[in-house]
Amino acid sequence: MIKNTEPWVAYAICSSVGTEVFYPEPGEDWKPSTEMCRSRCPVAAQCLDFAMRMERGMDRKRRYGIFGGLTPSARAEHEPAWLAEAAA
Repeated sequence: MIKNTEPWVAYAICSSVGTEVFYPEPGEDWKPSTEMCRSRCPVAAQCLDFAMRMERGMDRKRRYGIFGGLTPSARAEHEPAWLAEAAA
């Protein structure tokens, strides 16, 4: 897990259910974890922004875990739009 000491982390759903659910093993279903983030986490947007900042420019193979309700591949696909939004 990426070490994060930003204030919003205290409100993240993962801090109450444990982080292991957000790091599925290869071949495991990611859907329960992504849905938990999207539907129950009040700071999913901040979490996604944090991951995008930390992973900026990384290839898909170096990204891991669920952040902001997105898988590593989904975050890699989202990066161009995120960069464009950040530049605006």
